[in-house]
This record gives sequence, C-alpha cells and structure tokens, in this order.
Amino acid sequence: MTAATTTPLEPPCPDCQVGIGKAHIEGCDVARCLATGLQRLGHSESCRCPRDVWTGRWPGESECLEFGWMLGPDLPDLNRLLTTAAWDPVAHRWTRPGHQDTTAEGAPR
Repeated sequence: MTAATTTPLEPPCPDCQVGIGKAHIEGCDVARCLATGLQRLGHSESCRCPRDVWTGRWPGESECLEFGWMLGPDLPDLNRLLTTAAWDPVAHRWTRPGHQDTTAEGAPR
C-alpha cells in the first residue's frame, strides 16, 4: 500500500462522533452489523452481534485498499465490495471471492 492509495484516518466517526477504538453509538448510520457486514441501523433487534468500533476509516475501505479495488487514489470501490466480496462474521471483515472463510474457532472450513 502506498501513500497515494491510503486515506488519512478520521479521528471522530462522521455520524456519531466517537473516537477511534470506541463503539459506535446506537443509531449511528456508519456502524455495521458484525453478523452481516451491512448497516447496523435498522437491523433485527434479535441480532446479538457485538457493537461495531470506529476504526478511523469508512466501513469496507481497508478491504478495498487491500484488494486493490479503488476508483482513484482516495476513493474505495465500496459498491464492488458489497456486490463481490463475502462477509466473514467471525473475522468481522470482507473477504475476496473464493477466499476460505473460517469457523468460530478460527480454523478454515
């Protein structure tokens, strides 16, 4: 990853204003459901996923950088990520198509 393809960290979440490393506040538009990878706002109340933590980057941005899915130096292709990648609910991250996912114990399936 080069400096030209990394975006600076945003210290507070752009919606709920929590700092890096802090859990998003309920109702935050940026927070993700860690069971599905989709927006947490409005997800099922029966979902017992842990609360998402603000990393300083928009959800999915790190994976787009890792996979080389960028539309420009500072513009991750989040649409490609959501339509092509698979969510790993154990690792709480997007994985490339065909990438081995893991079991709850962290071993490959």
